[in-house]
Amino acid sequence: MAIAKMSHLRLVGLKRDQNKIMDVLVGGGLFEARATDPVPFELQSGESGRYGELKLKQSEISFALGFLKARHAFMAGVLEGNKRAEKTGEKQIEYTLSRENYSDARRLITKADFSDAAAREYELMQVCDDLKELSFKLVDYSARVAELNSEAQAYAPYAVMPIKFSELHRDGDIVISMYSGKASLQAANAALDGMPCAYELRVSKGVTVALTVARRNGEADVEKALSAIGFVKCEYTDDCTAADKLAALQGETDDIQKQILDLTKTALDYEKYVNDLRILYDVIELDIERVEAERGFLKSDNTFVLEGWLPERVAESTVEQVKQTSDNVFVQLLAPEDRDKPPTLVENNRVVKPYEQITDMYSSPRYREIDPNPIMAVFYFLFFGIMIGDAGYGLILAIAGLVVGTRKKFDVGIKRLALLVGMGGISAIIWGVLFGGYFSIDFGETKVALLLNPLDKPLLLLVLSIGFGIIQIVTGFVIKFVSLCKDGKPFSAIFDCGSIILLFIALILLAIGALPSLAPMLGIEVNFAPPKGLSTAAIVLAVTGVALILLFGGRNSNNIFGKIVGGFKGLYGLVNLVSDLLSYCRLFGLCLASCAIGLAFNSLGEILMGIPVAGYVLGAIVLSVLHIFNLALGVLSAYVHDARLQFLEFYGKFYDGGGRLFAPMGAKTKYIRYN
Repeated sequence: MAIAKMSHLRLVGLKRDQNKIMDVLVGGGLFEARATDPVPFELQSGESGRYGELKLKQSEISFALGFLKARHAFMAGVLEGNKRAEKTGEKQIEYTLSRENYSDARRLITKADFSDAAAREYELMQVCDDLKELSFKLVDYSARVAELNSEAQAYAPYAVMPIKFSELHRDGDIVISMYSGKASLQAANAALDGMPCAYELRVSKGVTVALTVARRNGEADVEKALSAIGFVKCEYTDDCTAADKLAALQGETDDIQKQILDLTKTALDYEKYVNDLRILYDVIELDIERVEAERGFLKSDNTFVLEGWLPERVAESTVEQVKQTSDNVFVQLLAPEDRDKPPTLVENNRVVKPYEQITDMYSSPRYREIDPNPIMAVFYFLFFGIMIGDAGYGLILAIAGLVVGTRKKFDVGIKRLALLVGMGGISAIIWGVLFGGYFSIDFGETKVALLLNPLDKPLLLLVLSIGFGIIQIVTGFVIKFVSLCKDGKPFSAIFDCGSIILLFIALILLAIGALPSLAPMLGIEVNFAPPKGLSTAAIVLAVTGVALILLFGGRNSNNIFGKIVGGFKGLYGLVNLVSDLLSYCRLFGLCLASCAIGLAFNSLGEILMGIPVAGYVLGAIVLSVLHIFNLALGVLSAYVHDARLQFLEFYGKFYDGGGRLFAPMGAKTKYIRYN
């Protein structure tokens, strides 16, 4: 369980064999290309014009998938409206929508599915072209519908007047006109009152329409009066009424909507290609990766040079496969040099593997750094269970997490998270048995806790939490001590880490010495007497640790003042350690809160169950909902606060991070994952 050693692969081969060689390297799933180092003779870079072409294909596939998703949603909306229309007896649309899932979850496929989609690239790209043509038609139809709707909105106010637009004209000395505006009926009446005209006013949907009949010499006065309150003269000349015009526009709109519906049905016939299109997208993504890698190659007219990283355990076998592919190839396997920054491939067993995502949220380990996951996993497991503190909750989490985490249909990230929670459930079962927590049931005088009841002995739980904090913080400093020694810095290990370790050992010895006197307060019995000289040893260790900090805390400074200040600064830094230690009180707080909330919910359930007739049913339903809420809250809190303890209080003592995870070619997929 450690960070895998990497081999630097350098290969020189013939251009004609490049694709075969890359097939071997990529097919193994453990090769990461890197830019080729300069060589002492002139070679060209491996630029390829295929990059733009491949990206264009990918964009066409993305468009096709997005178009089908939009049409699927459109049809779902139509059918939903169709269901509502059933109550009115309106004519129904007969169509069965597919169950195609457009979620972002990656689909599990086989290598054969991948190869099949690659072989059908021409056919599938033709599907994209067909869908593009359909989208163009739909855009045209949609634009026409928008025009018709806009036109209908303009004609709509005049529908209250049963007069043809062609009748609005001058007939000798008589002028018939129509106006519309937002002014109120009263304002229009006031404007036309006293004008030399006959008029009629009607209101429709907040718009006032005025029909006026005036003599030629009075027309200008009427128009001026109405314009003053915001009315506009109607200029339409259609040989029909507004109602007839709106009916014609609605008819054309209905015809186009029918054509849109028919085109949507035609588009949805292509949903059978959705999964193939998704696979093809990732087929092309692999081609893009290869083209991008090729940019880092160096080439002559007939040869190419490539470099990359392989895990050391598969490097030799991979080279053998490459040599079987081509007789004209030169391959070197080199150890990483100090100037190199190899990628990090963390290799842990199935138990520790889920905890890697906790570390990756903080920062991935560097190639030459210790893998913190095996040690962190132990503490994360223990702390998660303490924070939940209930065996009943733990059983639910363990079953749900382990079932989801072992199902192939879920993506790797989901499975790892589920396993993390499932193992946390196992820890909660253990601590729940020790705490006597079974869905927060109050067993009265019956003693069911094997260790302590958090609600009866909260101080003991607090001490236990602080004790775990001391153990984890000391572990962090011990790891840092060992790392500094391996790096050839023994004095830094002693002065920076050894001094802190001595102080914590002194604290532990003092706690052991004070345990008999503190036992009554903690509610426990202590049947041993601390060894003589324990306090003296603790004081000696504490003084030694403080002296090391004061004398050598500023050793890197170039002047005496800096050395003195550095020592006191190091001593002041102990305040931060106290703060770190107090952070572990969250173990105590979350466990106590979960138990208390669960107990309160149970009390409420007992009250509800006392109601005659339906009390037990109502109480059971309410209790189930409340305990699910408490469980969900506990899991979220445990996940977040446990991670915080690892990131700040533990990793802050020894872990640098800043590494780059190993990214083998072919692993970056959007829609698929391999069986």
